[in-house]
Amino acid sequence: MHLATAFTIPLLRWPWLFALCMTHLRPWSHRSRGDSSLPSLAASSVSRQWQETIAGCSRIQYQLELWKAGFVCGLPSSMPTVEKRQALAKHQRAWRRLEWRSKTAVKLPALLRTYAAHALVAGIFAFQENGPNIYTLPLQEDSRVTKHVLEVDPGTSVLLTMDPTQDLLAVAYYPVHGSGSLTLAFRSLSVNQPHPMARHPTIPVGSDDEEELEILMADDVVGIAFADPGIIRVWNWRTGALLADVEVDTDRPDFQFISPRAFVTACRVDSGCIDIFMITPEKGPNSEGAVHVARLWFPEAERADGESLWEPSAIGVRSGPLFLPRKRKPHLPLRIPTGISRGENWMRLMVHHRTLAGYVSRYVRQSGTDCIDLEWEDWGPRNTRVLPGDELDGFPTAHGERVVILGVDHEDRPRLEVLNFGVIPGDDQSEDESHTLVLGQSTIRGAPFEDPVTTYLPFRRTVRAIDADFESVLMDQEHIIVENQSPFEWTNRLLYDLGISRYCAVPQMHVRWYS
Repeated sequence: MHLATAFTIPLLRWPWLFALCMTHLRPWSHRSRGDSSLPSLAASSVSRQWQETIAGCSRIQYQLELWKAGFVCGLPSSMPTVEKRQALAKHQRAWRRLEWRSKTAVKLPALLRTYAAHALVAGIFAFQENGPNIYTLPLQEDSRVTKHVLEVDPGTSVLLTMDPTQDLLAVAYYPVHGSGSLTLAFRSLSVNQPHPMARHPTIPVGSDDEEELEILMADDVVGIAFADPGIIRVWNWRTGALLADVEVDTDRPDFQFISPRAFVTACRVDSGCIDIFMITPEKGPNSEGAVHVARLWFPEAERADGESLWEPSAIGVRSGPLFLPRKRKPHLPLRIPTGISRGENWMRLMVHHRTLAGYVSRYVRQSGTDCIDLEWEDWGPRNTRVLPGDELDGFPTAHGERVVILGVDHEDRPRLEVLNFGVIPGDDQSEDESHTLVLGQSTIRGAPFEDPVTTYLPFRRTVRAIDADFESVLMDQEHIIVENQSPFEWTNRLLYDLGISRYCAVPQMHVRWYS
């Protein structure tokens, strides 16, 4: 067996390690041309062997292409590797160009004209009508709406989140005949029954004088943010145990999991900051169950009426089970957009998941001594991108390394904008009218900041014109749903579906209209 092949085949299980080795080997082959030392010659020989192996092995090329796209191999398949590569290229091209393939009309229940809550995860669209029922709809051909009946007080709101990879729907609601406490129910998506892995199908999670804001899920945990005062509570949904009960430095907290045992919040202390918390192994009776790992400060902003201009909001990132994310943790966010606004000065700050997760690892390496406290200059410029917004832009939705924004162009025509922060050095750098690659720095001068703010995080921007004004947008790994409420109280939903291939159990790319 070829020496390079012998080392390469085991590394197919760890494509990130294989690519990392290639990153180190490739420069050595160039440097060795002017260096006759034996180590350099050996490195050059190995590098050539690896390159020849890659050129002659479609399987290795496929693994590297998956790595560059941020995935590992998903469902088992007998499809030839060449066709898998074509499917992956088709998927990447569709996201790059925002290609829509067809339109299909699907009828919703006649009484379902508006809904109070919705979510899109792993190809399943869930929504709650203004009443006690929740509906789920897989985004596939000939899919049918499933009705989930809950005994919900019709005068109360409902929060929902789900994970189709675990057949799990989690709903926070107030029961009709309950004690007034907010209840968290764990349901099976497929059979409309209590989830079999939940030791307690329902658990009380809050009192009637607490305002619940949002609910999020990450593997075996589910968390809810409460307002006035700001509190984050996290439970293990399988055991029903309360893992964390943390009061944060903001009255209306936004939060996001960066792992099943760590989460972040954006707060309004001084100029604003990101707080990172890690859930401790055991929650004692006098313990919040989490430790404050790090505080990352935003740049100094102008003040008005003694209040900070930062109005942060962490955007939930949805999971996807298809081409599995490289870390094999599809529930973890890779990006958190954070907003700041005052009048016409609207900014968005993007920070990568790896940056936030890195501070958790750093805290653990330091044996959990003191909270890591960093000013903007010490962490922000190289790890973030601050972008100006528009008052007419909708608030962004994030999934993985992509952010999608509804807005208008300079002629007030509606558009869909996708920002992809998964830029790989040396990747395709071609551009056109609707697709740009931003590698250099950008600087924001003037209001709302006291000093110029320069950031460097690279990204791709893809813009597509759409044929109507829409109010909201949802996104997962393969789908974009754009929604609009008509004057006649009917909800028209335009679904832009980006599918990979049948190899990954995804339908052909198509667009659906709901009416």
